[in-house]
Amino acid sequence: MKHTTFLSMLVFVLVAVLAFPSPAMAGAQRTTFTGTASFGESINPGEWTFLPDGSGHARGIVEVYHDVNTDPRVSGNETVVYNFNFRPAPLSPIGLAGRIEGTSHIVNDGGSWDGTWTAEMTDQGEYFARGVAQGSGGYEGMIGHWDVYSSNPTGPFTLSGWILEP
Repeated sequence: MKHTTFLSMLVFVLVAVLAFPSPAMAGAQRTTFTGTASFGESINPGEWTFLPDGSGHARGIVEVYHDVNTDPRVSGNETVVYNFNFRPAPLSPIGLAGRIEGTSHIVNDGGSWDGTWTAEMTDQGEYFARGVAQGSGGYEGMIGHWDVYSSNPTGPFTLSGWILEP
């Protein structure tokens, strides 16, 4: 009973906090963007572990992508580091599907973005991801949100999102 009451209070507080925007973000300007990300190179293939049933995980994969967006602030070279928990998926072009999570770092002449993201690669090979990043340098104080999609797990990837400027 005590645990249920605590959990109810926690949910109430979280809903209250999320329902009312902070004064800092209430006046923020939101700029949307669209674009593409194309594979550049593999820096580190990571460590892969396969189980007898074909599932497993990969850790520490490092790749570089080239992002071209309608807003140049989120265009540039993007280095991603990620981990992949996978299962066999015979219909996928790479034969695997599962959850992916990682970090990203985008650099261009105006500044940089550092963020985290999560993704799902479906049994049919579709790729869906969502991420958020904090700006630095010329983008200090800005927050970027990304949605990523590809019908093929190797790309190219369609990007859409928005930048919040304080």
